[in-house]
Amino acid sequence: NNSIGDDGAKALASGLKLNNTLTTLHLHQNSIGNDGAKEFAESLKINHSLTYLELSSNSIGDDGANALAESLKINQSLTSMYLGSNSISDTVKQTLRDAKRSALSLSV
Repeated sequence: NNSIGDDGAKALASGLKLNNTLTTLHLHQNSIGNDGAKEFAESLKINHSLTYLELSSNSIGDDGANALAESLKINQSLTSMYLGSNSISDTVKQTLRDAKRSALSLSV
């Protein structure tokens, strides 16, 4: 819990695009909103080392969650993603579940 917000999330997501060693990222309760989630979604389309992403208890809504769902269709390395206690509607939670691969543990 460092309250990095969207600006900090954007910086981390930018680094993920270049990183090929980080496997786990815990960002529980960090005031990350839709903009930060969208940046993580873009990085997940490129990053192939991250296996665990914890984004629960942030301020992610439907726009950010939809972007993450799209990234799950491309990313093959992520095995666990946690998005609980955000502001994601039931409809978008289902979109996330539909987008996940069988090898991915998803909590929304």
